[in-house]
Amino acid sequence: MAEKKPVKMSDADLKFFEDMLIEKRRELVTAQSESDKAESFKSQMQAGDGGEAGNSADLATDYNALETNFELAAREGKYLVYLEEALKRIKKGTFGVCKVCGQLIPKPRLMAVPTATKCVNCKEETKRKEREDSRLEMARLLAEEQRKELLARSSKK
Repeated sequence: MAEKKPVKMSDADLKFFEDMLIEKRRELVTAQSESDKAESFKSQMQAGDGGEAGNSADLATDYNALETNFELAAREGKYLVYLEEALKRIKKGTFGVCKVCGQLIPKPRLMAVPTATKCVNCKEETKRKEREDSRLEMARLLAEEQRKELLARSSKK
């Protein structure tokens, strides 16, 4: 019986995706740096306005902008982690291999989502299971709430 050869992406493809991921990481870090510089400049400009408090509309706008910036920074930070993990998989030779079924992830999927760890079918199955688990949990919570209401009604009688 012939031994099954492990599934692995070609060295040329690994190099192509490594270059792509490194470029995406560079773009993200550069964008974060530019954003940090802009925020620092804006803070300095506001601090130099004589210390007068702005009106409530300005404060609300500033708060919303700050909240949006925090959310974007968190999302970008998470994506940066995904990029680093993908680069580690390239070094190990496991990049492009679905962590569920062990088959190669199609290149068009990796072009669209270079940090993907699952093929489309396994990702869809994972999402379907998550939705089903969520529905079951909601049904359990509803049943528990109804049980509590019935107990409360029966204790009042």
